[in-house]
Formats: sequence, C-alpha cells, structure tokens
Amino acid sequence: MAKPLIQLALDSLDFDQTVSLAEKTAPYVDIFEIGTPCIKHNGIELVKALREKFPDKLILVDLKTMDAGEYEAAPFYAAGADICTVLGVSGLPTISGVIKAANAHGGEAQIDLINVEDKVACARAAAELGAQIIGVHTGLDAQAAGQTPFADLQAIADLGLDVRISVAGGIKPATVDQVVKAGADIIVVGAAIYGAPCPATAAKEIRDLVDGKAAAPDSSPAASTVGTPHQTLIINKIHSILEATGDDLPVKLTGMLDNAKRVYISGAGRSGLVGRFFAMRLMHSGYDVSVVGEIVTPSIKTGDLLIVISGSGETEQLIAFTKKAREVGAQICLITAKSGSTIGDMADEVILIGKPDQYSKVVGMPMGTVFELSTLSFLEALVSHLIHEKGIAEEVMRYRHANLE
Repeated sequence: MAKPLIQLALDSLDFDQTVSLAEKTAPYVDIFEIGTPCIKHNGIELVKALREKFPDKLILVDLKTMDAGEYEAAPFYAAGADICTVLGVSGLPTISGVIKAANAHGGEAQIDLINVEDKVACARAAAELGAQIIGVHTGLDAQAAGQTPFADLQAIADLGLDVRISVAGGIKPATVDQVVKAGADIIVVGAAIYGAPCPATAAKEIRDLVDGKAAAPDSSPAASTVGTPHQTLIINKIHSILEATGDDLPVKLTGMLDNAKRVYISGAGRSGLVGRFFAMRLMHSGYDVSVVGEIVTPSIKTGDLLIVISGSGETEQLIAFTKKAREVGAQICLITAKSGSTIGDMADEVILIGKPDQYSKVVGMPMGTVFELSTLSFLEALVSHLIHEKGIAEEVMRYRHANLE
C-alpha cells in the first residue's frame, strides 16, 4: 500500500504569509490546499503564484462549490489547480459539473462529505459519476464540539470504492497513525502545522510519522495538553510569540518597577483591559500603582514610571500621555508589537512582545488578539517572576486584595 499524501491546509487570509508558509513546509508536504477563506480572500492569483513557485506539488483549491459546478471550477483548473472541491450536499448535477471540469483539464474532483447525512450513499453516487477523491471532513465548528472524522473514515474505507480517500478534521501527530491504519490516502493537516511554534518542524514530524520513521506519540488523555483545534491554535500561537520574546525583558521591567516611586499603567481598548489586569497584580505584589484615566489617579512626577501597552505604539491618546510623562521627567516603558513607533521613540525601554513578522493575520484570532493575549501571558509570567524573586506569599497578596466588592 502506498504511503498517504500529506496535505497542508493554508488558511491564512494574508497572501504573503500563505506563500511563506508554503515555502517553509514544502520539503515535507505533497499537496498545498488553498483553504476556503484563503481562496475567497485572495482569488485566482494565489493559485497562479503557488503553481509557478511549486511546480512539483499538487494544488487543491477548496472551493466547496455548491452550485454551477463546471462554471465555477473550470477557471481554477485552468489557472493551475490539480484538485477542486465540491460539496456533497450540492447534489449530483453540481458534482457532475465539477468532475467534467476536472476531466477537461486533467485534474481531479474531490467530493467533500461535510454535513452530508448519508455519507456512504453520497460517496457511492459520486464514485459512479467519476469522482477521483472522497473527502471525509469534520469542520472546525464540529471539531470544537468534540467530533472527529475517524468513524466516517472507516465507513467510507470499508466500501472499497475506486477512489482516493482524504481525511480532514483536527489531525495531529497523536492521531496520524490511526488515520493511516484506517485507510486514508490523503491526510489533511492544518492547525497542527500552521499553529505550531515552528511550522517546518511540525510538518517534518508529520512526514516522519506517515513514512514510519518515527513512533506515534502518546495519544492518551493524560498526554494531551490542549483540547479543541481552536484551543490548540491559540495556545500554539501565544507559545510562538513568547518564545521569540527576549528572556532578559522580565528582569529589565522588574528593575524599572523597583526603581520607580509610583507606577502608572496606560492602554487603549483591550490593551487597556490587559493593563488593568497587570495593575491589580502589581498592587497585590506591593507596588504603588495607578491606572491612567481613573478619577483618583494622581499626577505623574519625576521618578515615576509610566507603562504604556500599545501594539502599534501610535495611538494618539497614548502618545499624548507619553509626551506629558516625558515633560515631567518620568520613566517610560512601552510594551508593543512594533520595533519602531512614535511612543517607542520617546520611551526609555521598549519591550517587544515576539517579532513584528509574527503578527500577520491569523484566522480565528482577529483584531489584535495575538498581541493582547501574548502580552497578558507575558505580564502574568512577570508577576510569577516577582513572586518567586521577592518571596511574596499568597497570603500577603490576598490580604491586599480588595474587600469592598
């Protein structure tokens, strides 16, 4: 039996990030899948770009066609796609149209069984029409509800159809061996690779598992550190950001805190909420701390410290606060995602969370979430550092906690 092909789901909306991820993982991947959100956002030009850059790879365009099968699929085959997907729920006429377009361009049609009630009947009918690939697919929302593709995969494999079977739905190193043994011809991997701290390393691990060059990792519940694919995505992204954050920064910030007469925290929007969280922990740790904007916040003076949390470093209100702090001779520390900014130019210390090139669009972590959650984790770890460094007892912190609430 031939070894299964590895298909990488490219789900980012960012054109350059998608191409970059493909370049990093190309040695270990057989099929590049341009995911549905990605193809909707970037269009046919991305197909052409990947075709030109990776002539030896198969390219799947996850159109999830629901109507006008031949008309919709034909331009993508013509642009260089080897495989296009059509939804099984679209009905046999639409499926037949995509198959016709595939045959006309020497490509293949994949029938996606997502949300199909009678998957066995649909797979049989599609195979009779000439479909080359049947896709057993548990979508992200179903994965978040705890569903897996393994039972459906076994049912389709048992039919013995003259098709290749693709399986997608939360595949990770711990489940690769199970998928291979169940009879999958194509293994689709998404977050386990693109959400990993090093996608190339993660892709190689999957490749070695499929090729039998590595033992399957422990898949028992006790060995699992994350739950749903969405949780995996978020945890891995935060991990990659913190891994790229300087190890010396907690020590530098601790020094600024200890040398300050009083500490002021400022941030806008959700970064401001992260700042409030940090201010409360600093108060628990024994620091004289205020949140900028509260009516009881005293005026900032020489010898004080202003900590500004701003992903861009360009928020107008925060620039004004920083200028005022600079005028009175206060120390300024900026926590940011950018290496250069207006606030950063005025700051005494810039704490860069991760690297700027790590902040491309991530589907599922919108509008600054990556920076905010990573900063929250960094600052909470700093509090842990303070607790251990200074020997702050939890009973002491609890004694300082508000009792009028």
